[in-house]
Amino acid sequence: MKLVLTSGDISNEEIYNKVIELVGKPAKDISIAVLIEASAVEEGDKRWLINGLSRLTAQFFGEIDIVNLLALQKHEVERRLAKADLIYCFGGCTEWLKVVFEKTGFSAKLPKLLEEKVWVGSSAGSMILGKMPSTETQSYIYSIDNYFGVDKYLGIVNFSILPHIFGAFVPLDSFQKCLEESKKQDYPVYVLSDDSAVIVENNKVYLLGKKCFKLFAGEIAEQR
Repeated sequence: MKLVLTSGDISNEEIYNKVIELVGKPAKDISIAVLIEASAVEEGDKRWLINGLSRLTAQFFGEIDIVNLLALQKHEVERRLAKADLIYCFGGCTEWLKVVFEKTGFSAKLPKLLEEKVWVGSSAGSMILGKMPSTETQSYIYSIDNYFGVDKYLGIVNFSILPHIFGAFVPLDSFQKCLEESKKQDYPVYVLSDDSAVIVENNKVYLLGKKCFKLFAGEIAEQR
């Protein structure tokens, strides 16, 4: 399993180079399947998504396909994902992303896909693979008011991710809330700035980038 779980994007050179290394091809030959479902229920300016797609076109030069899980038949989703070297899942609402994954059967297919493809997640696209942070913590940090009936994420990896910490749109005491969150859980909590990522490379889990932390039981276990 090869995962690059980011808070923002892969503009950090160290993270970008790791993606290329994990795929095992030069950037000019890497093809990407993009998932954007998590953004569908979020109202407002979508320049962050447009800019993110634009960055991908500047970073990679193989085919970039947007694969809409809700619009396509399962066999067509599978065929188009099979062509890609890398699956890039953009952010938005993690809970809605879980609803889509369940409704389309993608949740059941994903573990097998992750044996074959590199997964790059951004925000919700990273969080979905792990454990779900408490609604108390998420509501405070991200002002979430609709969880769409979701009470757990996929749990493919045994940790949770709290992205965008230290950013301009989260409360100033968000890191303290993350420490409190880690006291409630029996697994690590990764706290990411938008310039960092958690890397899962087979059996190794480690941090890349800047201003990121692994928390456990209310303490900092690792940081960069």
